Amino acid sequence: MADTSTVDQTATDNETEWLMVNYILARHNWPMVVVRNRNKSQYIDALHQSDVVIGPTPSDGAHATFQQIGAFARYFQKLVTTELEYDIDFVKEQSPNVWWYDGQKITFRSKSTPVILKTLKDNPDVTIESLSQLAGIATSAVKKQLRQMTDKGYIERSGKNGLWYVFAAPSV
Repeated sequence: MADTSTVDQTATDNETEWLMVNYILARHNWPMVVVRNRNKSQYIDALHQSDVVIGPTPSDGAHATFQQIGAFARYFQKLVTTELEYDIDFVKEQSPNVWWYDGQKITFRSKSTPVILKTLKDNPDVTIESLSQLAGIATSAVKKQLRQMTDKGYIERSGKNGLWYVFAAPSV
């Protein structure tokens, strides 16, 4: 059996670091943030660069000057700017073909995809046949789109009750 204690400890360390970072930010009246999975390595690199200057002890980081955490401060500034731009774009967007997932704008070329997503969101136990009729496309095309959206993480179907869960958010 493989030893997973190192992996488990690393995950715990990362969670503890993130709690400390948000604690430090809150102490200095900065907004707390969530680092999206796709950006996690950049976050860890910025933390590491600051740890090299300050030291690896979290309490040292809690009392570090802004200058000492320069690498992390630059990363954080970019993160906040990107997230604010995302929020502004999200609020301004009015197209039914634009949805949002994991901090990214998704523009669907097919008019049937937003119809399928909205229907799944409103009626999670909808049938393939009903989706086909509502979207005006063949059931095979519905199945293909469902498979593609599942692969991208936009939707998921529960194995227990067969309900659809939609993780993407509509603009309107």
